[in-house]
Amino acid sequence: MIKESLCPLDCPDGCSLEVELEKGRVTRIGGSHRNKVTQGFICAKVRRFPEMLYGKDRVDRPHLRQGPKGSGEYAPISWDEALDRITESFQTSIKTHGAQSILPLSYGGSNGFLSQDTTDARLFRRLGASRLARTVCAAPTGAVTGGMYGKMPGVAYPDYEAANLIVVWGANPNATGIHLLPYIKNARDKGAKLLVVDPRETPLAKLADLHLPVIPGTDVVLALSMIRWLYSSGKADLEFLKRHALHSEELQKRAEPWTFERAGEISGCDPKQIEEFVRLYADASPAVLRCGWGLERNRNGGSAVAAVLALPAVAGKFGLRGGGYTMSNSGAWGVDTDAAVAEPETRAREINMNKIGEV
Repeated sequence: MIKESLCPLDCPDGCSLEVELEKGRVTRIGGSHRNKVTQGFICAKVRRFPEMLYGKDRVDRPHLRQGPKGSGEYAPISWDEALDRITESFQTSIKTHGAQSILPLSYGGSNGFLSQDTTDARLFRRLGASRLARTVCAAPTGAVTGGMYGKMPGVAYPDYEAANLIVVWGANPNATGIHLLPYIKNARDKGAKLLVVDPRETPLAKLADLHLPVIPGTDVVLALSMIRWLYSSGKADLEFLKRHALHSEELQKRAEPWTFERAGEISGCDPKQIEEFVRLYADASPAVLRCGWGLERNRNGGSAVAAVLALPAVAGKFGLRGGGYTMSNSGAWGVDTDAAVAEPETRAREINMNKIGEV
């Protein structure tokens, strides 16, 4: 028996699945064509889900620690006992310290809309528990894209085939978001150039026409040097900026100190290759930039993403199929997650998960 399903992971591809069942057990998971982007294939992570479901190492029942923390000594208990213990612990915490002494700590790597922020959020809102600021990933990129472009959708995968130049900056589609790869290949087969910015020589970087191996944490100065050149060479689309942007003069001012030589010294990239990179980008149309989350993983990550995402605006790359940028398109769908929670948000304190050790 084959059932239609969808991938539960927090991934932009949103794959449609075919799940094969035998006597109520999942025996195989493959991609379907229900979502045209899936094209009948899926990543190895999801394809091996049956091994996770039925593997001998799966923890399929509650366990109670028997020794001190770190001892690794656990014994299985029943679900009833586990739920009783959790309930008693909640009640004790609320009575002793108040409901905000409880914090639900989780993130979304293995969760999608179906398994996170539904009935779990309803429970903790009704308890009055502290709220969690999920900042371990995508907080800088989310703030930047919202501040710069609002909820404007980025370039969709199929539109990459229309691009004459593709930039992949801080992303590794061979490992995650793999369904972008066929569209990049199709575009290259039509003559598009591929530029990659990544500290590592990723599989895509090996195929690129030009790869800038930026030192982690220095993307911001690399992007600013490109912005500086766009202005100084007359390649900046001043008319577009005048009609659609605010404070572009301040951006130009901030970029002015960052020559290719200075940026190269800090970023570890060859100044001549930086210039070649931005010349190729400026002259190509349509040109699309796929910005990943790698460059936000440092203390200036928000500034780095802002500088990178300013490139298509300064260079005037919007307004054509296959032109602009791609980041996360989730905000453009207008999904009402509160409808599933069915419980109003509370005014309880919010705790930054990056500072959880300080609480």
